[in-house]
Amino acid sequence: MSEEIVEYRCNICGSILKISPENIISICEYCGGLNLVSEVINIEDIYIAPSVTVEKILGEFWSRVKRDIDLRKLADKVRIDSIHGWYIPFWISKMIIDGEVVYTKKQYRDKKVEVVRRREKFSEEVNMDVIGRRQVKSIALRELIKAYFKQNIALVEIEKLDEAWWRSNKLSILNIEFDKKESELALREEAIDYVRRRWENIADEIEFFKAEVKKMEKPKLVLLPLWEIVYEYSGSLYTVYHEGWAGRPLIFFEPVTMGRRILYVAGMFTSIILGVFIGSTLSSILLNSSDNVSLIILFLLFIVTFLGYRSAKGFISDVRVEKSWR
Repeated sequence: MSEEIVEYRCNICGSILKISPENIISICEYCGGLNLVSEVINIEDIYIAPSVTVEKILGEFWSRVKRDIDLRKLADKVRIDSIHGWYIPFWISKMIIDGEVVYTKKQYRDKKVEVVRRREKFSEEVNMDVIGRRQVKSIALRELIKAYFKQNIALVEIEKLDEAWWRSNKLSILNIEFDKKESELALREEAIDYVRRRWENIADEIEFFKAEVKKMEKPKLVLLPLWEIVYEYSGSLYTVYHEGWAGRPLIFFEPVTMGRRILYVAGMFTSIILGVFIGSTLSSILLNSSDNVSLIILFLLFIVTFLGYRSAKGFISDVRVEKSWR
């Protein structure tokens, strides 16, 4: 049985469109007309954060390299291996969640632990998102959408972009795998889960939880630009992700330099020495001191142990990861 081949034609001039399964939008090579080739979305629901140029992305990359305390020493040996950009589709909506929760929380008074039971009603306004694809590069997507919400980026209705913009656009627009109705269900579920997780972080134990979406804006499909730079240093490849509306780095993978390894070693030995000192001090204080002092020393011992762990982890790793957009 042969498969049916679907031929897409421009809705303005009738010319055959060149598309791939990844396309959501196709621009006619002959008349420059905008054509929606996805069957699960309406053009009026699509918004875009236009990307800066590849030159701007590279400029931000080299600026970041020259400012970094480690990378600026290696800048002459860093080489760009590849650079790619995509528009990542997110379904986004703002909604109000109403509900009620009953939870318990421990409170410390003097030397006693008291369990307090509380019942609270709540009403929260939240911005929610779900990625429009089930399989897509995911390592930087959460940082991309966090940066979008934090920076309050201005969006453009995609049908208002002119032919010149489409001619100059170098990024692929990734297609989506579920429509607005499916996205609305996913957004509602994610919003309830998000609010519940927030209460779980507050409470020691949740006895009862009920929440519902009281009001929800119409979901819109937002296309956010994500750039990936792969660079080479000393025979190894490292990856950097940039948001595209301003070009700033989101996540920067860096080689671990010898100077930083020396700092990690110093941190490990310092943690060991402090840990031994605090441990011996704690053992003597426990015999003739108050519980509050003991708790403070135990806390200090935990901090020192944690710092030692981070130093050891950094020492054995070949890659550092920095989140830069904040």
